[in-house]
Amino acid sequence: MSLSVSSILLKRKVRMAALSTSNNDTVTQGVPWPNNEDDYEIGDVIGVGATAVVHSAMCKPRNQKCAIKRISLDKWKSSLDELLKEIQVISSCNHENVVTYYTSFVVKEELWLVIRLLEGGSLRDVIKHKMKVSNCKHGVFDEVTIATVLKEVLKGLEYFHNNGKIHRDIKAGNILLGKDGTVQIADFGVSAWLGSEKDVSRQKLRHTFVGTPCWMAPEVMEQDQGYDFKADIWSFGITAIELATGTAPYCKYPPMKVLMLTLQNDAPDLDTCSEDKTQYKIYGKTFRKMIKDCLQKNPTKRPTATELLKHPFFKKAQDNKYLSQQLVDIGHSMELKAKRHSSASGGLHRTATGQWVWDDDDDDDSDDDNKPMNEIQNESSSSDEDEPGEEQNATSNSPKIYNLVLRLRNDRLELNEIKFAFITGKDTGRSIASELVEAGLLSPIDWAPIARNLAQLLLLPESDSITFNLISTPTNKMDKEKLIGFAQICIISIECE
Repeated sequence: MSLSVSSILLKRKVRMAALSTSNNDTVTQGVPWPNNEDDYEIGDVIGVGATAVVHSAMCKPRNQKCAIKRISLDKWKSSLDELLKEIQVISSCNHENVVTYYTSFVVKEELWLVIRLLEGGSLRDVIKHKMKVSNCKHGVFDEVTIATVLKEVLKGLEYFHNNGKIHRDIKAGNILLGKDGTVQIADFGVSAWLGSEKDVSRQKLRHTFVGTPCWMAPEVMEQDQGYDFKADIWSFGITAIELATGTAPYCKYPPMKVLMLTLQNDAPDLDTCSEDKTQYKIYGKTFRKMIKDCLQKNPTKRPTATELLKHPFFKKAQDNKYLSQQLVDIGHSMELKAKRHSSASGGLHRTATGQWVWDDDDDDDSDDDNKPMNEIQNESSSSDEDEPGEEQNATSNSPKIYNLVLRLRNDRLELNEIKFAFITGKDTGRSIASELVEAGLLSPIDWAPIARNLAQLLLLPESDSITFNLISTPTNKMDKEKLIGFAQICIISIECE
């Protein structure tokens, strides 16, 4: 199969980036990390995303385990520069608490990122496992374990922020554990530069709406004054609550209500979603004070990562060996995870569109709270509106779930990606468009083209994307290729409810 133009261009850019990127571990053992598919033995699937699948792997020339993130170029509809942002961030990092990047190269229609394999899985995996095998009603991890994990995360964030970067999606699911108790921050798909590499001025602000709703800082939601690295500190505070209670505050609510509750209510704490005020009484004042410091609604009042490392709570932190015994050795590793995923109760398969989808029927724990940024889900849509395709949707015996992404630029011409689910027979193009307007993600005058083209896309089985012009942009400034004055809706995957 011949490479597409996008693949050829991406391959050239990746090769140029590799020449300018140095990694201290690249030539360990005297053997560089190879850029050839045949030099890797692909193992089990250990992670699945909208456009990527992560495998464990063995680098044969080095006889060393690694992980390979395979990103589908066919499913990646943004510009090549958007895709290369993650490579730029991960390849420029060199810190013990930031996931280690080895190399990257293109294989047919996929970009392969070779990174360090952390066989303990993510903290989210460990939380879910412990909540299944033990009684965690009054708390998941003790304060010593939480302090030890979070101190390592803070050191990674300190490095990140000091180098002018914002992660923008700190949560337990993006914190990985090695078998030796190593803690590393991963998943830089929504990371961004705060300023130039040598410019970490606190005046530099971002204005893009990204993150995961339950962990998202209020200033990121509001999009009024922009935000800086303090947004990560808010997410860090929510993650602290997650490690104690097992979930983020408001995790049971749909994304739109999470936004409303976060903006309207006082900052959450350990007791926000507790059954009673004594449920989490085992946690002391120092831990609660640390959470309160992080969850200040005014970002200027939040401490920096450097300041937080001096907080009295982190005096309880132990070394990596302690984490290896407390977390990694509790019986949940990626081997067990892969074995469970390959059982009769769930598995990995491709849909008709070629999208990787994970079915895990034995997992009762909903992951709605872990979905990426801007996943707008409609809970109560009318199905009797006069809209193309709705009669078919309403009468379907087996409703389908379309996982879609809307790409459009904001007033500052920054590209936003808004992911959402469309359930046939329940949702309509009009209802989804209305939710986007209510959330402040869409100009009211662009409501009609969004609603119309969303409905049209779902009537075109031969097409998985549609690009169309918006009304809000003057015609003399429009550029379809760069999505200036245009929007694009893409089908990521299709599932049966």
